[in-house]
Amino acid sequence: MEFKYIAIILSFILLSFLLYKEISRADKARLMWRLIASVMAVTCFALLIVPVKYRIPSSQNINEITLLTKGTNPDSVAKISGTKYSLAFTIKGLKTKQIQDLPYFLATHPDINKLNIYGYGLSDQDLKGLAGYGINFHPAAKPGGIISANWQQTIKSTEQLQVQGVYQNSSSESVKLLLKGLGNSIDSVSVAPNSSKPFSFKTQPKQIGRAVYELISLENNDTLAKEPLPFIVTEQGKMKVLILSSYPDFEYKFLKKWLFDNQYPLVFRTRISKDKYSSDFLNTDSLNVDRITASSLKKFDVLIIDEGELAAIAPDERTAINDGVKGGLGLFIRISDLKPASAFSSRFGRFELPPSKDKQLSLSLKDEDYKFGKLPLEQTLFLKTTVNDKPMVIDGSGKTLVSSTLQGSGKMLITSITSTFNWLLSGRITDYTRYWSAVLSAAARKKHEAQSVQILPQFPSIYGKTEFIVDLAESGKAPQIKVNGVKLAPGQNIELPFEWQASFWPETSGWKALSVNQSTQPFFVYKNTDWLALKNQQTIISTSQLSNKANHHTTKTSLTNNFSEKEVSIWWFLSGFILASAFLWYESRILSA
Repeated sequence: MEFKYIAIILSFILLSFLLYKEISRADKARLMWRLIASVMAVTCFALLIVPVKYRIPSSQNINEITLLTKGTNPDSVAKISGTKYSLAFTIKGLKTKQIQDLPYFLATHPDINKLNIYGYGLSDQDLKGLAGYGINFHPAAKPGGIISANWQQTIKSTEQLQVQGVYQNSSSESVKLLLKGLGNSIDSVSVAPNSSKPFSFKTQPKQIGRAVYELISLENNDTLAKEPLPFIVTEQGKMKVLILSSYPDFEYKFLKKWLFDNQYPLVFRTRISKDKYSSDFLNTDSLNVDRITASSLKKFDVLIIDEGELAAIAPDERTAINDGVKGGLGLFIRISDLKPASAFSSRFGRFELPPSKDKQLSLSLKDEDYKFGKLPLEQTLFLKTTVNDKPMVIDGSGKTLVSSTLQGSGKMLITSITSTFNWLLSGRITDYTRYWSAVLSAAARKKHEAQSVQILPQFPSIYGKTEFIVDLAESGKAPQIKVNGVKLAPGQNIELPFEWQASFWPETSGWKALSVNQSTQPFFVYKNTDWLALKNQQTIISTSQLSNKANHHTTKTSLTNNFSEKEVSIWWFLSGFILASAFLWYESRILSA
């Protein structure tokens, strides 16, 4: 039996008892008023327990629903008539019907063809099931905090970690955004009140392996958020280098020693006279390089050659070099004259200027915004770049001294800097290392991975679905995919047989080990409270895009005279109960005396 029926029965028994007591009382004065007050008191008491509802007519679209999501402002939807739905959460001050599973709800209500969505919107998983539905999206205000962020998940030991994004400050106080790594404050930026500001931080991590930096938002002495920045630093691969020199000079001498000290496999060939060479084999086995062929070039990742040697070699050797670059070989050409010595290097334009007065050359890496120490060098030769060229190293006024261009699968780099060894002579070992590491990394032959792994979403979180998409070089048997030793069951893409997909639901945050066949790579699982502003902003964008797309299609709807229920305020019954009880007390205590 329902509780309301039990309450009614008990109230009826109580009323019968009170009426009997009043009727059997010897004093019959004011009997009618006492009976009315007793009935009123018990009735109001019962109605305090059992709510009274009434129905009012309302014109409502039977084909659409109002769906409230996180971020909904209660005041903005308070006056909306009809039933309101929400996705498994409550909104203070609003009564909603909760939907545990939106796709299932829509499947069981085929008459619904339009959704009025309020708040931050729906997740990508829920949006996938809304194809063909009309969507009217009323987004919440832009969330405060970091609404956009991007950084490299994996970097080489010679590369910089670059963190970029946008901070939305919705408060009336300025906010300080601080990048912190391994207990040290690296860089910071201030964001003015009620404004959004892009930010960009760069740093050179010193450690090798996994690391987690933090982006901390501070308002005065209060910490608003601490967002983790996980990344992995790997060793720079030791590429195989071939140097063909037309003459020995200090630039080659110091470069040869640096490559040897850093364990690069190196073959160094110097021309002595016509068709006679001196060859050195460092950190590698010896081989015949007196004649450059396509097969010999396949054993190297980078070829460094000066323009004089490029002009002196045989035409078939230049053809082999050109074909090698198209096949992925990296070519680095040193030039020192305004007039090209060969047609091979004439594709790069060049020009001359008088030397600067201070006789010092200021250089910087264009993409990484890294400034080198000054070189005691009178630089007069510079490079002309086209839309197909990418400047790598520039001077203080923006003129290009190192440029690169694509050719087939490989890259060609050219430089007019002749004396980088002066950095070593002046004790600037870091600048010398940074320059040659950047040049070699840009030119090196790209390794073709036998498999690649994509992890979705961008921020895997606890109890959230994480997908691993594995692309194999060749379609074959299913890959073995494990997370922390737990084997997953991959499914094959019907249209792309080389693609396999597996799902995982992490239970804890932090670093996890993903194993695909014989290779293992770590990935990071975030807490559900990490990057909330960014996730909410992404949800708004995704829902808005689907809404704009859906609005191009008209949806037939029909109106019906529906009824909505409202509840009578309990304050009316409480007032009646107090008045009736007060009269009975006053009558028995004062009037009867």
